[in-house]
Amino acid sequence: MEKQKLAATLQKRFYNDSYSNVILSPAACPFNAVDIPGEDLYPEIVEQASSAIVLVDGKDRVVLFNPAAGQLWGRSKDEVVGASISQLMPPMKDGHTPGQSEIDHLVGHNVELPIERPNNTRVWAEISVSRIQAMGKPMRLIIAKNITLSKVHKAFRYQVLRAMAQTDSLLEIMTLLCQEIQRIAPEISATVTQIDGEGRLRSLVAPDFPQHTAALIDGIEIGPKASSQAIAAFRGEPVLVRDIEHDPGWSVGRRETLALGYKACWSAPIKTRDGRTIGILTFYYRVCRRPNNLHARLAEIAVSLCVLAMERAASFSRIHHLAFFDDLTGLPNRSLLHIQASQAIAHAARNNERLAVLFIDIDRFKKVNDSLGHPAGDTLLRTVASRLREATREVDILGRYSGDEFIVVLTQCDSVHASELAGRLLVALSAPCRIGEVTLMPAASIGISLFPDNGRDMDALIHEADTAMYQAKQKGRGCFSFFSGQLNQIAKERLTLETALRDALSGNELEIYYQPQINIETHQLHGIEALVRWNSSQLGEIAPGRFIPLAEESNLISPLSQWVLNEACRQLAQWRQHDLAIPSVSVNLSPTDFHNLNLKLPQYLEAILRSHGLQPSDLLIEITEGVLMDSNPDTMRTLHEIHALGVRLSIDDFGTGYSSLGYLRHLPVHELKLDQSFVRDLNRDRATRALTNAVMHIGDSMELTVIAEGVEHPTQRNLLKAQGYQVVQGFLFSPPLPPTALERWLDENLSFTHWE
Repeated sequence: MEKQKLAATLQKRFYNDSYSNVILSPAACPFNAVDIPGEDLYPEIVEQASSAIVLVDGKDRVVLFNPAAGQLWGRSKDEVVGASISQLMPPMKDGHTPGQSEIDHLVGHNVELPIERPNNTRVWAEISVSRIQAMGKPMRLIIAKNITLSKVHKAFRYQVLRAMAQTDSLLEIMTLLCQEIQRIAPEISATVTQIDGEGRLRSLVAPDFPQHTAALIDGIEIGPKASSQAIAAFRGEPVLVRDIEHDPGWSVGRRETLALGYKACWSAPIKTRDGRTIGILTFYYRVCRRPNNLHARLAEIAVSLCVLAMERAASFSRIHHLAFFDDLTGLPNRSLLHIQASQAIAHAARNNERLAVLFIDIDRFKKVNDSLGHPAGDTLLRTVASRLREATREVDILGRYSGDEFIVVLTQCDSVHASELAGRLLVALSAPCRIGEVTLMPAASIGISLFPDNGRDMDALIHEADTAMYQAKQKGRGCFSFFSGQLNQIAKERLTLETALRDALSGNELEIYYQPQINIETHQLHGIEALVRWNSSQLGEIAPGRFIPLAEESNLISPLSQWVLNEACRQLAQWRQHDLAIPSVSVNLSPTDFHNLNLKLPQYLEAILRSHGLQPSDLLIEITEGVLMDSNPDTMRTLHEIHALGVRLSIDDFGTGYSSLGYLRHLPVHELKLDQSFVRDLNRDRATRALTNAVMHIGDSMELTVIAEGVEHPTQRNLLKAQGYQVVQGFLFSPPLPPTALERWLDENLSFTHWE
């Protein structure tokens, strides 16, 4: 009867204790705390329980010690039952042994305690102590389970993760990881091997191996032989070599490994989440054996930590590369360039040496991007970077500054040597470059500044070299120029002009003048051309030939074009409201406007026309031949969308470009504008007259209106009329006029017969 009560008590404890793994469950157990059908079931419960069960009487003597407890403590039942519980419990944190009363300190708690076994090994146990009544006597029931593996897991991970938080060195982290493995399992010697980008082994850490022995595997290709690391990487799974001496797969370092006393090893691949093998963790043993459960668990934890550490190191390396190197060309970026150049300048200053800074800009690079697309532009930049590497010395500093701009710092270099290298660079960069189906003939402009003549720090030297580079472009591109004081003044004026233009766009300094286009056959107004003018409050009147190229270079052309479009349409709508009969207005657009994905030109034109109540036929867009020759599919799509909208297109400055007549035949254009350079020489040059006559025939054959601009003398008008030109534009009729002046001019010139 007493045994039945004890069994019931134990069963109830097992149900309520969430930490026990006893095989009993309410569904499986045929008895309950009130009704136990047989006394013989009690020993089976205790004997089969997977948790350690210890029963202690009121005098702290062990009265029950099941087999699971024997496995946990490493002791037999005979040596424990009847002895004091103190031999099983570790010292308390306050230094006292939990004697007769101190075991009660653990009652009601779940604690993790170390257990020292007689063989001097230590395990960790999770222990709960409860008070029970059994056989009419107060007793303490101890239920425990082995948590060594999970405890080791936590401690191991903690140590390595703490190291990761304290250092960025992968070598230090991996060394600590191997040392922790060997501290937990002294029978192991651990190593970590990396796999490089070419699929070759590289020894990372091997604390117990001489450096020359560990390095024997360096450079070995992954494959089915050579070493356990190479095989594990090849297979992508762990490889066990129980006998290194007689293993047929070993061909590298076998003798050296055996000489160190190692007879077996186990290699486990270190894999990323996407399945790539990036390293190998290897356990070496001094006896022929296989890994046990602890070793397997250590390897599992270590591999996950290796993945974390290696990916972290790769991320840091990638971040460092992104921070200091250009991702496209692989050259140092602006940040690293400044650091390296500043060090070179400091060295030159200490040693009273000279150096040169070359600012290199690829000529017409924007046209490559616009015509062939950005991938083609990227290919050209990589080609330029490669050619610059080949043409410069190892002691020189080369970097990509931004966009299509590169910097070369020539150490121990005077003006003579700088000139020589600049000349070689221009030749190297101008070699033909095939990109896809197109062969390009690249060119560059180079500006040169000298230390210490033009500046004593990198910012000043780059600024002066940049200024000299713009001077080289003005000289005709494809050449180099040295900085001078005069160039500095030009650069300052350019910066002042750019700043003023930005202010003008946001203020009211810009205005539009309109020049009439006259049909000399009908004596009627054909249309008007909108021409932007700028009269700066600070700088005075600025010619379009100065500020429009500046707008192109400084990315101000798109906002300028949008302002002109909106203002011209607004003015035309206002004239229409006042019954002023103006057939249409034409507006010049830059090639850049056709590549501006943010602008979406067709949709923008449609919105502008709709907002001012105009029809698409009221607007004519003037473009250059360069736009028509653009091979970028976005450009042609934009042209056709504008044509489909009903907005007419005119080719401005016709005859100065390289248009193919066969190509021109398929383009959606309505007008050709003969460049004024032909009109200027019309009355004194027979070849020019032949060209203007040819252009007129082209227009007739393609049913296009041809407009001659720049007509200033009656003789020019008469010659053009004789060749068949009907529409002309120029100072002979009217200069560009502000809106109110144009209104007066139209009022005074309703008929143009007096010009005959």
